[in-house]
Amino acid sequence: MENILTYEDYISWDDKIRYELVEGVRKIMAGVSEWHNRVSFRLSSIMDLFWDKKGRQKYFVFQSPFDVILFPDEDDILKSKTTVQPDFGICLKEKRDGRKIIGAPEFVIEIVSLNLDYDFRVKRDLYEKAGVLEYWVITPRENNITVYLLDIDKGVYKDPKNYELTMINNLKSAVIEGFEIDLSKIFDFSDI
Repeated sequence: MENILTYEDYISWDDKIRYELVEGVRKIMAGVSEWHNRVSFRLSSIMDLFWDKKGRQKYFVFQSPFDVILFPDEDDILKSKTTVQPDFGICLKEKRDGRKIIGAPEFVIEIVSLNLDYDFRVKRDLYEKAGVLEYWVITPRENNITVYLLDIDKGVYKDPKNYELTMINNLKSAVIEGFEIDLSKIFDFSDI
């Protein structure tokens, strides 16, 4: 049987490799594709602009690598077994704690690079279980964003909605007031 790892183990790893801790199991984070990198670069500017103009009073905006302890152990944070690094996230300011977020962010964005299953199944299931209210998965090569919204009463995501560059210009968050992105700005790959 595999040893169950905790946040205490996670913060002790100093081998310069990026990891996530998923239910006590260490997951190596692979490098990203050029498509992922391009979208991430563009989203970084959009997130920064949102934080400066609208979000600073209420929210903390972050991007990877920034630790999110999804299921904090109530007795000892170091015993928590799931720590992820979403590509981007927005949470209420009181959830931040120096180098980490404690608890589920309100909004998370993941950008698919190589492993579709990890973002569309593993991460989706974790975010749903943790209570992330809105989860966007960006698939750069398809110019697509899949949006999951949490049904708070049932504790599960509603059927996802897919948005493509050819369908809409701006995509607005249903949870974070004032946050929206112009799809043409993140899906312009003419320089790749």
